[in-house]
Amino acid sequence: MIAGVDIGGTKTHLVALDGNGSQRERIVATADWRGREDAAIDASSLINLLTQIADGHPDVVVIGAHGCDTDEDRDKLQSLLAGHVNGTLLVLNDSELLLPAADKRAGVSVIAGTGSIAVSRNENRKMMAAGGWGWFLGDEGSASGLVRDAARAVRFYLDKTERLDPLGEALMEALGINGPVELGRALGERGSAASIGNLAPLVFEAARHGSELASNVIARGGDALASLVEQLVARGARGVDVVAGGGVICGQATLFHAFEAALARRVPEALATLLTEPPVIGALRLARELAAGQRRPALPLPHTAGRQESEDNGRAA
Repeated sequence: MIAGVDIGGTKTHLVALDGNGSQRERIVATADWRGREDAAIDASSLINLLTQIADGHPDVVVIGAHGCDTDEDRDKLQSLLAGHVNGTLLVLNDSELLLPAADKRAGVSVIAGTGSIAVSRNENRKMMAAGGWGWFLGDEGSASGLVRDAARAVRFYLDKTERLDPLGEALMEALGINGPVELGRALGERGSAASIGNLAPLVFEAARHGSELASNVIARGGDALASLVEQLVARGARGVDVVAGGGVICGQATLFHAFEAALARRVPEALATLLTEPPVIGALRLARELAAGQRRPALPLPHTAGRQESEDNGRAA
């Protein structure tokens, strides 16, 4: 039995696959099991979910976890979960599931969903990340970042013309406010990136209705995502494949096209792919490889039987 888990900021997708090809899966709200107050309790809750779906302990588990944005975060979670897993366990950042899900060996993963981040690894298996700073500071090209930047664009436009374009009108209506000076307060009161990001479809709708402001916000979002890739390539990211995933870039073709065009300018050698499979498929593909004794040179090594594998134990290849 192998299992793959994709832990996102909003939902967790778990899939277990036995030797006969029989598959069991479940999607649950991440907040239903992950309290983020006690890591040990969260780890136990996740393993309980997994064993329920797998009807026991899987032999190999691969987990992509939102929030594991450094090697230290990843190591800590893998070590904690390894105490609950008798077989082989590998923990990655959730964005690292994109490359194997798209059947790519190495490169850069770009997430543009509620937030945005680009992740890769260098020749020493070390994680490199660009972006992922949250909607208040960054996350350009994400759902929350696009809404924030749309509000900024409306503000600059009003300072120049004192007129609202369709993007400003749509934002005001969605936020239930009477004047554009209330935009900042109304967005802040939504309280979370997910809530702010829920307004992202109106940016794309305004662009379809001819809003130049909205079209420019989308183009800048795509360019910002391409800039993240450029930064990682300059820092030694392996491979030329770039796989993009996440709710907003997969659901809005105009954002992916803007990203693809900007990537061609910034990193001409890069090959952009839009993920069409659920990211958990990447976890399952990696789990199959681990079960066959394969270890990708670009990825960190797993725990087996509760102990961290090392380069010199003969199993890494």
